Amino acid sequence: MRENYGLLLVDDEPAYHAIVTALLRPLSAAVDHAADRAGALGRLAARRYDLVLMDIQLGGDDGREVVAALRGRKVDCPILAFTSLHPAEGERYFTDRGFDGWIAKPFEGRTLVATARRWLGDETPFQTAAEGGQLAALLGPDGAASMIGRLHANLAEAVAQIDGGADARPIGHRMGGLAGTLGFPTLSAAWLSLQDDRAAWPTVRALTIEAIAPPAGA
Repeated sequence: MRENYGLLLVDDEPAYHAIVTALLRPLSAAVDHAADRAGALGRLAARRYDLVLMDIQLGGDDGREVVAALRGRKVDCPILAFTSLHPAEGERYFTDRGFDGWIAKPFEGRTLVATARRWLGDETPFQTAAEGGQLAALLGPDGAASMIGRLHANLAEAVAQIDGGADARPIGHRMGGLAGTLGFPTLSAAWLSLQDDRAAWPTVRALTIEAIAPPAGA
């Protein structure tokens, strides 16, 4: 088995770095993280990676434009779209834009591991340590509690942003992917629905407020 695969995750949500790193640890994959275009270009100028996972909505940057810039610089390692965006064309939408494939958010742990192994060419017998919903098994009790606390804080901030008039679509994209990956499928589906239906906001808001409310008596 080869050791020390180099993988770059380009995503502006830090929670994904912790999750991807934990899932791929048994592969001896060193996962570096960049949050934006400048960080990605800098990382890839400094070393060669075996695989890159690229989010599409990177705050003020667009992952599709970052990939175009990388391909223009002759970066030829595999780059997979890592996104909640689900285009009608499916994976072809991404391969037509310089990507080599697609990992859809939210994802299950075994899906991420299997896809990474395929692109890394790793055929060693391997058992996924934990599924995406088994957060405590993956990150430990303290790590899981910290991640859920961060999710709740992000959800509260997202509610305040949309209540304040922010565009619900990119926020729904980000929060839906994160909630699903952390094991909250109902919240995930609700937030992802905002990408197509802004009128769903009252329902999404009510579900979110209920989910992040402190337990009775706390």
